[in-house]
Amino acid sequence: MAQPVDPSGLDRVLSETMSALGRFTAGADGDGEAPPPPEGVGEAADGLVRATAGPPGRITALTLDPRVMRLPSESLAEEIGTAVNAALADLQEKATAAVPGQVDLSSLGEQLRRIQQDAGRQLTTFTDALVQAQDRLSGQGGR
Repeated sequence: MAQPVDPSGLDRVLSETMSALGRFTAGADGDGEAPPPPEGVGEAADGLVRATAGPPGRITALTLDPRVMRLPSESLAEEIGTAVNAALADLQEKATAAVPGQVDLSSLGEQLRRIQQDAGRQLTTFTDALVQAQDRLSGQGGR
């Protein structure tokens, strides 16, 4: 006789996934507010040139110490470029880093794969039980 389909395993995995998704959409602090956007900072010329970058990759501030103005224009341009590139790299690193309290998307993907596998197994079990019931009914002459 076919085993009854036990959805408890599927329910558990679905509950875990929904909980993780809820934490992700609610933000790291759990009060429903999104965390502040990341900010990247870069410096050059021994701190005389400082750049700040924000999403989506825009320079939000560029600070030049007056002493840096003594540099030749080509050197100043290089130092500014170095600070800006460092700020953008810092922003990219912070934007892609996992924020505490948020869901690891690879973990969420794994949970969804497990749900798919569990659902497939349970559907197969359910279908097999239906086929067996149909065979028994056919064997009884449709009674």
